[in-house]
Amino acid sequence: MPLDPEQQLLEAFAAHTRSPFAPAHLIQICEALVRVFRDEHMLPWAEKGLTLDPRNRSFVHARARALRLLGRHEQAAQTWLDFASLDWSPLFYQARLGRDLYLSGDTARAIEILERAVQSAAADDDPNKLRAHKWLSEALLSTGDARGFAHWVKRNVRDSGSARYSAVPMWDGQRDLRGERVLVTHQMGYGDQFMLFGSIRHWRAAGAQVMVTCDAVIHSVIEASLPDCSVVAAARPLRQYSPIDAGTLPAIEAFAPTMQATLLHLPMLAAHDEPRPSPYFEPYLRAPEAQRERAATWAHTLRAQYAGKLLIGVFWDCAQRHPHDTPSKERNWAALRSLPLEALERLTQHPQLASRVHFVSLHHPVAEMLCGSPRGNVAYYAPGITTFADTEACIEQLDAVISVDSGVANLAVMSGKPTAVLLNAAGEWRWGRTGTHSPWMRDAHVLRQPTMGDWDGVVSRAAEWLLQR
Repeated sequence: MPLDPEQQLLEAFAAHTRSPFAPAHLIQICEALVRVFRDEHMLPWAEKGLTLDPRNRSFVHARARALRLLGRHEQAAQTWLDFASLDWSPLFYQARLGRDLYLSGDTARAIEILERAVQSAAADDDPNKLRAHKWLSEALLSTGDARGFAHWVKRNVRDSGSARYSAVPMWDGQRDLRGERVLVTHQMGYGDQFMLFGSIRHWRAAGAQVMVTCDAVIHSVIEASLPDCSVVAAARPLRQYSPIDAGTLPAIEAFAPTMQATLLHLPMLAAHDEPRPSPYFEPYLRAPEAQRERAATWAHTLRAQYAGKLLIGVFWDCAQRHPHDTPSKERNWAALRSLPLEALERLTQHPQLASRVHFVSLHHPVAEMLCGSPRGNVAYYAPGITTFADTEACIEQLDAVISVDSGVANLAVMSGKPTAVLLNAAGEWRWGRTGTHSPWMRDAHVLRQPTMGDWDGVVSRAAEWLLQR
C-alpha cells in the first residue's frame, strides 16, 4: 500500500537526517510538502539544496514558488533572473518570470515577457502558454487595458471550471444579439460573479434575452438584481467543459437558448466599444425585498441608538486562510489579503472616530469565530448574517464599507456603496495597479500597501478616509 503524503514527508525527513548532504532527499522533502499543501515551507529546504547543488532547477523552482506563496514576489522574480542561464524550457521560464514580475509590480516588463510567451509557436493548449495568457490578462487589466479580457477567457480551458451546454454553439464574438437567447454559465468565485454579472447590461443592450446560472448561495441576490433575466442556481463546475448538471437542465431547456457564453466571456462584448462604458462594471446589486425590509427596521433602531454617527461596515479576514486542507496557493493568498485583528482595532478603537463612526461587522458568525472579534465600537447585524442576501441587505443600510480584497468588497462596490478596499502590495487586477481608483468600478477607494505586510499606512489612510466623510 502506498504511503500517505504525511508519511512520505516523515520518511523524506528521516532520509535527510541519515544523509544530510544528499540533494535527492531535499527534493523529496520539497515534493512531499507540496503534496500536504505546505508549499510555503519549502524555502529553507530549497535554499539548503541550492548550497549543495547550485544549478539544480528543482531547487530554483521550489525557492521561487515558496517566495511567491509568502508574498515575497520581488525575490521570487529575482530568483528566476539569477538562474536565467539554466536550461529552462523558454515557455516555462517566461510564464513564471512574467507572473512574478507582474506580482512584484514590474508590470511593463511582465507584459513584454508574457506577450512573447503567448506568441510562441507552442500549441494553444500548452499549459505554460495558457499560464502566460492568464498572467498577461491580469497584467493588462490591472492597467485598465480591456484587451486583457481576450487572454483571460482562455482560463476556460485551464484553471477555471466551466460548463458546456453542447446543444447550442458558444458565443463567437457576435455583437448584434437581437433575437438571441443567451445562456450564461457561471464559474470562479463569488466576487468574480458579483463583478462580472455587471456586464449583463451590455448583452441586454445588444438585444439578447439572457439566462444566468450562479452559485446557490448567491442566487437570491443575483435574481433580485437582474430582474430582466432568468436566474437559476446550479452547482459550480469544477472541471473544464463539464456537462450541465441534471437538476438545472430542465430550466435551461425551457429557456431554449440559441447560444452559450461563460462568465469569462461577459466583459468581452464591450471590450472594443468607443467610448468605453464608464464604469465598465456598473453597480446593479440589490437584496431581495424580504431581507431589505428586515434590514431597514434594524438600521432604524441602530441609528437611533447611535444618533449622528456614520454606520460603517467592516470585513477584514478571508476565511480560506484557516482550513489546513486548503491548497497552499489559496490559503496563502487569503492570508496575504487579510487584515490582522490588531490592525483593525486601530480603527474600531480610534479615539477620533469613536464620536463619529459606529462599525458593523460584515462577517458570518462562524467565520468570525475563526478570525476573532474586534474590540471597540462594533455592532452586529441583528437579523443575523447567514446568507449573502443578508450581507447585501445590511450593506444597503450602511453609509460606507471598509473591506479587504474579498467577495464582500466586490459585493459592496457592485451595490454602489462607497467602499475603501484595503489592498496588499501585489494587488489584484480589478482594483488597478496605482492610485486610489479602480479602472473598472466606480465606488472603490483603493488603499494600497507600500510593501507586502505593511498595513500601518493603509489603516491610517482608512481612518483619514472616514474622518473626511
